[in-house]
Amino acid sequence: MKPICLVIGAGAGIGGNTAHRFASEGYHVALCRRSNQDGLASMIKSIEDKGGSASGYILNAVKENSIEDVINTIEAEIGAIEVTIFNLGAQIGDVSLKDLSYKQFELGWRMATFALFRTVSTVFPLMEKRGKGTLIVTSSTASVRGNPKQHSHASAMGGRRMLCQSLNAEYSPKGIHIAHIIVD
Repeated sequence: MKPICLVIGAGAGIGGNTAHRFASEGYHVALCRRSNQDGLASMIKSIEDKGGSASGYILNAVKENSIEDVINTIEAEIGAIEVTIFNLGAQIGDVSLKDLSYKQFELGWRMATFALFRTVSTVFPLMEKRGKGTLIVTSSTASVRGNPKQHSHASAMGGRRMLCQSLNAEYSPKGIHIAHIIVD
């Protein structure tokens, strides 16, 4: 049985390229993306054409139980998730403070921070039972400094970074590796 790499945010860029890399190293990659079933099918085919193994899921990460359901399905139907790549974007656009609604601000947090929290709340207990696992979280320089009109994005990415640091302090002694990677 191949090890499983879950990629949340498996678009055509970082997520897709990371999925291809893990597939080339012998992992079955479980791809999750927000939309575009045709793009998802194309990515699966591309991985399989190169000798890899992949499955795909359309995932609305802000929808209640969506992340939890996908993780539980993968664990039940495919196998144990060894690596989770969290590459979910949270950019809501450049919006000045006076034009930024509470709903827009919260959406950035739901995508960047709360979706990560939901992911680890579901997958870490499974990894902890197995005594191993890896979480790789992509982020941006917005996680360490703000920019004009990036109030939602910067605060959400900062929260993502701090969540990773807290997770590392709690779970690295339990054999779970956590990496927060800034990619701009």
